[in-house]
Amino acid sequence: MEKYNQMKKRHETELNAFSGIFFAFSDKQFKEGMEKVDLTAGDTKKIWSLGGGGFILRDRAKEFNGLFEKRSKELSGALRDEAFLLDALTYELCNHEFCITYDYEQTFDALGITLEDIEKLPFGTEVLKKARTRALGEC
Repeated sequence: MEKYNQMKKRHETELNAFSGIFFAFSDKQFKEGMEKVDLTAGDTKKIWSLGGGGFILRDRAKEFNGLFEKRSKELSGALRDEAFLLDALTYELCNHEFCITYDYEQTFDALGITLEDIEKLPFGTEVLKKARTRALGEC
């Protein structure tokens, strides 16, 4: 099975390859972004704001949403694997500075899970303990 970090990199590559998206934080960047997707600055009805400075062609929005639904299902399924869960929890605990905050919430949010989801798995509580120990030693 693929490791968590490998899945994250693959998902990032898929997102970067998705056409019809641009980010703009100024009028100049907006104009350049519109040109990048073969539109003029006046074609604003053909785009949709993603928030955070992101824009997408309206006719690509459904496919874009589908990409995220697919990713979410893939991650959710992979998190049912004991080794993958340990890898994912350790990575995200370190990424969210658990060694400083001792807070699990950002980690759970990043993985789209809750403590209750972990506790439902026959190995979940033990994996969380192992990930915590690893994160405290690696961060």
